Amino acid sequence: MRAIFIALAVLSALLGPFATGVRAAANLDSSYLFESAYLNNLREGDTSTLVVFFQNTGAMDWVSNTATQVNLATCLDDKVTCNVAPKNFNWNPGTWLSTTAYATQAKADVAPGDFTSFSYQIKVPVNTVPGTYRFNGDLVAAATGTVIHPEGYYQEATVISAAAQAPTDLGAVVTDTNGIGGVNDVKVTWTAPARNTANGYEVQRRNSPCPQDPADAAFFNLATVTVQPAQPGTYVDVDRPNGQYCYQTRVKDPATGAFAYSNQATATVTNSTTSVALTSTSAVLTRANDVAPGRLFSGDNFSITFTLALKLGSAASMRFADADCGPPASQAGPPAPCASGMSQTTGDVTCGMNSNCSLSLDSKTLMVTLTAPPVETAIGSTTGLQYPVTVISSSGITDAGGNPWDLNNSTDRVIGPLGQ
Repeated sequence: MRAIFIALAVLSALLGPFATGVRAAANLDSSYLFESAYLNNLREGDTSTLVVFFQNTGAMDWVSNTATQVNLATCLDDKVTCNVAPKNFNWNPGTWLSTTAYATQAKADVAPGDFTSFSYQIKVPVNTVPGTYRFNGDLVAAATGTVIHPEGYYQEATVISAAAQAPTDLGAVVTDTNGIGGVNDVKVTWTAPARNTANGYEVQRRNSPCPQDPADAAFFNLATVTVQPAQPGTYVDVDRPNGQYCYQTRVKDPATGAFAYSNQATATVTNSTTSVALTSTSAVLTRANDVAPGRLFSGDNFSITFTLALKLGSAASMRFADADCGPPASQAGPPAPCASGMSQTTGDVTCGMNSNCSLSLDSKTLMVTLTAPPVETAIGSTTGLQYPVTVISSSGITDAGGNPWDLNNSTDRVIGPLGQ
């Protein structure tokens, strides 16, 4: 009997006010950190796990199998009545700590400032009505059942009707379905569950990679696709800019209005030309004529490399301004400004008229051979187009989507002398 009294005295000293049922003093204290995602798409017999993390903010270690062990107790919906069997106790698959506690601390010793998880399983009972079910709890001292810091913790699980199930095989592939903008169309596919009576599948996208909370407001509807039970469903999200996207589908239960969500799939677009400017990154005179040295003239060859694959119109052309007023400040242009009384010569090079034009195998490099002199549109201070020459405008040179050459943002549009 004396040993029992001594043990009770030690326990009372450890727990302080816990022995009288008052809120914990600083010896044992806690702070909620975070929890696992709520559970969706559950059906009869499904078993899943809920996890919550708490930090030890008190002055004493939480030590398993001692007077300072901490449990996650069950509470009622009022969030203050704890250490009683919860309303949803029939969801206990037989693995809860007791009839009044979900779980104990995962770590055997949780020092002040450290944290630990509390995890427990739930199993959907037979004949459960579709809807959302809540599991309330709070941390208690295992020895007394006293709540050490009321937080009002809860997590939820949503049960769906067998008639409104979500697909489990959703996939997303990046392809080119319309010949516009490169490989940037995302094809989303799934199979409608065979038992569904609901057949409207909302295809949703979030502009970030998966996984994400399926009910996150950042998901938005792309389309509603009607798919009959056990049949394949398809949706193509066309012309996406480069980036990562998360896709899912959801089905609405007509009886309850609750949504069932599919699995999620990430699509990564890397070769889109949508929202990518067509700019030139290299412009080089590869062969110089010997008839009019120092000038853009018949017999000259030059090549221009672009960021995207090109599409040439029937009379693609470039207008050049020469260096009568001096060379440009950089390969990016523009032409040098002219002092008073001076002017630049400008002239056109047109594919099929005074030049032969061809594209590289990847269509990103334009190769030009002058078969006749440029057609001068303005006569400057010196006759002819003196090197270096700068492209100041173009026509019929676009990307596959028809977007024109963005000269102002190109890093190189200056050609000549030889090798430059």
